Amino acid sequence: MTILAFDASTLACSACVMRDGKILASRYLNTGLTHSQTLLPMIEGVLADAGLTIDQIDRIGVTVGPGSFTGIKIAVATAKGLAHKNKTPCAAISSLHALAEGIGFDGIVCAVEDARRNMLYNANFKNGKRLCEDRQISVSDLLNETDEPLLFCGDGSQIALTEAEKAGKTAFKPTADRGFIRAETVAQITENLPKDALLTPERLEPCYLRLPQAERERNEKENKLTERT
Repeated sequence: MTILAFDASTLACSACVMRDGKILASRYLNTGLTHSQTLLPMIEGVLADAGLTIDQIDRIGVTVGPGSFTGIKIAVATAKGLAHKNKTPCAAISSLHALAEGIGFDGIVCAVEDARRNMLYNANFKNGKRLCEDRQISVSDLLNETDEPLLFCGDGSQIALTEAEKAGKTAFKPTADRGFIRAETVAQITENLPKDALLTPERLEPCYLRLPQAERERNEKENKLTERT
């Protein structure tokens, strides 16, 4: 099985090609350039590095969120476009799952992304099993859920760790860099999915967890106008 996998849900961007569990080509960028500039050339690059074309890809795995609204939108649109010609099956991978995958820890692994406004995108895992659905939660509510040791991964880790230490919680960050997602992990998750968990390109959709900022601001303005009238 040959898999093309990529991620653009955070500031970093990555892509890889994997065949039967072996990574053939991989690229990772965290240069500050927009994903509209980097993602497609990166995908074209890993395909060229692997000596393959998109017609030889059996599955496409992509992180669908939560995370950066723009990055997720670009990644999902790119996956749909690449998959359209051959109706290539797609895997919609949670960015939080990809962050936590493969981390061994005697406690709860908390994947946390900074959702701004003192909120986190979060999903918790223990012994590789998911404990809750992807969600938006405050740091205080997350810390109040359990007294077990916590290990934070993702770009919200420092925020959560600082508050955990203030609250006297036992909490850590991984020794390796798990602040951003690697496409290799997305590929591994994609390979292990059963066929009935895959989607047609038409059914692949982003998972934002909340409305984009522009839409939230528009709704707030409309609500204020309604209150005045």
